[in-house]
Amino acid sequence: MVYCWWGVLLLLLFFALRIHQLWYTVGVCIALILVLLHGNIFKRQSDVLFQSPHDTTINVKVDSFFTPNSFGYSARAQVLSINNTPIKWWIQPKVKLYTSAQYYPGDILKMSVAIKPITGLLNEAGFDSERYFFSQGIVAKVFARSDIVVKKSGDSWRYRLFQRVAQQLQSDSLKGIILALSFANRNDLTEQQWRLFQESGLAHLIAISGLHIGIAYSFGFLLGLPLSRLGQRWLWTPVILGTCSAWIYAWLAGFSLPTQRAMLMLLIHIVFRLSHIRISLSSRFLITLCGILTIHPLAGVSASFWMSFAAVSFVLYLVNQERDVLHRDRLGKLLRQIKGHVVLMVCMLPVSAYFFGGVSLAAPLYNLVFIPWFSVLVVPLLFIGLVITVCGGPAMLIWQSIHVLLEPVMWAASFAEPAWLFTPAYFIYLLFMATALVLLWPVLSCHSRSFFLMMMCGFAVGRETTKNWQIDILDVGHGLSILVERNEHYVLYDTGKSWPGGSIVQSVVTPVLRQRGVRRLDGLILSHLDNDHAGGRFDLDKIWHPQWKRASASLPGYQPCTQGHSWQWQALTFDVLWPPQRVVKAGNDDSCTIRISDDAGHSILLTGDIEKDSERQMLQQNLPIGSDVVIVPHHGSYTSSTPLWVKRVGAEFAIASLAGINPWHLPNHGVVKRYQQNGTQWLDTATSGQIRIIISNKKREINTMRSHAFSPWYRQMLRKQVEWRGYSR
Repeated sequence: MVYCWWGVLLLLLFFALRIHQLWYTVGVCIALILVLLHGNIFKRQSDVLFQSPHDTTINVKVDSFFTPNSFGYSARAQVLSINNTPIKWWIQPKVKLYTSAQYYPGDILKMSVAIKPITGLLNEAGFDSERYFFSQGIVAKVFARSDIVVKKSGDSWRYRLFQRVAQQLQSDSLKGIILALSFANRNDLTEQQWRLFQESGLAHLIAISGLHIGIAYSFGFLLGLPLSRLGQRWLWTPVILGTCSAWIYAWLAGFSLPTQRAMLMLLIHIVFRLSHIRISLSSRFLITLCGILTIHPLAGVSASFWMSFAAVSFVLYLVNQERDVLHRDRLGKLLRQIKGHVVLMVCMLPVSAYFFGGVSLAAPLYNLVFIPWFSVLVVPLLFIGLVITVCGGPAMLIWQSIHVLLEPVMWAASFAEPAWLFTPAYFIYLLFMATALVLLWPVLSCHSRSFFLMMMCGFAVGRETTKNWQIDILDVGHGLSILVERNEHYVLYDTGKSWPGGSIVQSVVTPVLRQRGVRRLDGLILSHLDNDHAGGRFDLDKIWHPQWKRASASLPGYQPCTQGHSWQWQALTFDVLWPPQRVVKAGNDDSCTIRISDDAGHSILLTGDIEKDSERQMLQQNLPIGSDVVIVPHHGSYTSSTPLWVKRVGAEFAIASLAGINPWHLPNHGVVKRYQQNGTQWLDTATSGQIRIIISNKKREINTMRSHAFSPWYRQMLRKQVEWRGYSR
């Protein structure tokens, strides 16, 4: 099939080059060929790793700083050889390396490893690790099994400089910000500091990108200006020093994709200037775009790619608008620049909302003040500190000065929290419409503007509350979290797990609720107290403040969730079937088992982690467990779902919440077969992602996140398995 596409594209390119009327398609043909080429290289790199024997020894070269995590440390690395067989340079795969100890960038390590595919969570909102790894060219996760042998020390000059600076900043409370600005290393950036920068709209100032590369070039250019006056030979000294300064800064940042884009645009500008070729800014922008997509065609799935190029596109648009305006005085020119800055920030709001789930309404004001602050004071002073450190001198006074300059930034950012607005999906569409209106305002007639505004108002108020109800089984890996919705009211059954520094509530539940525009939860139900089911309950209380809470365990502030209890919520009936009584600490067999039903006869059975003993007692008591849909007990373990219980439930669909790769080898094949032999269709979040059940009158529909017709092709390749299709009834 691949060879067929190659033939078709090459044939199209041939005709496009030979037939004058088809010249406009040459670019499209070349683009498709490049995408096909890089996609095949990516697949080949993946095959090289996964076709190796089970016991695999590899040599890798570390490409980034190590980041601490709950397992130890992780870094990006490039595989040089597998089982002592060298890999050709163009198919050397990039991997995410997990180790128990920390090593240095540039080190070449030898180790025995376990190679695993990339299986991220996939929900309607939240971090998409599969897309992120793909945008970085990472094809697999590699876990070190044995002692690691350092075959060659990288002796990285960049890392040694990093250590020197980190040592000098050891007691500085703003150490993380300075290291992020210097080396693009955010390991020491606290959660509170990152939150302040995000809420104020200043997060881009500590992510080394085009702005910083431009400042670096200007810094070197200004240093070279005095030398350019020494004679003809020194005329290009400012350009050379500026380019070197920008290149060194990009190198310190590890040549990340944003710095590569900025450097490419800078080099294109310099080449055209040296060649005395006059070309418009928009043409330079398009050439840069083509260059980046030629080198990294897969970068188009990266959020940073769209953020940076969207910003440049808006800047070019504003520049073109300015050309038609005469500035008769300095004040008028200043006011136009301020207006342009505000318009740029407004235009970037929908892009920020789409990728980050929120916008800072105060961002235009903060950026108006602190972009010049960073450009003129903070970043140039940072370069001076780095130069002094490279020369072996003490730079403590410089770092202290930078600390003093950053303090007013942090102080001002602390007032930005009320201005941070979480953006539900419908509001993002409104922002895009508003941006289009701002950009098209000069060319629209009065009637068109009025029509546009009326359409926006109609879209904002035209959302109707529906009488349908739905249940979302969120993709939380090994664990459980289920969202019940009706009439824009919500109840959560289980919270998923937590870990040091985070939880499923923060990474999955909250983004999903924010995207839907939820302000508060009606209720929370905990099946039992295992971490994978109730680990995020404290975060949920802190963020969402549910109005009522129920649990089978005796917890302060929780109502009982035990057999015999029943209540109505939004015209849905919640019948608790198990356990018989509350316990001090609820385990698997004490899971709160609830049957949710409506007036039309639809029913869903939520089971937690009940096991064989609980199932047997429920059968003996002849409880009404029959349901249309069942959430499979205990993640599909062989300790649950006994044959008689499965038969008595008689569900049309069985849905299990579990991780794609887990040490318990769930779901148990016998359990899956048992449901299927009973006429029940099996779905699980490991292969389907988030699963949504929509119920309306007599109709019941089940959709999955991985069943979308336009689901990216790379997911199947990364996961090394065929994804499941959605079902509907």
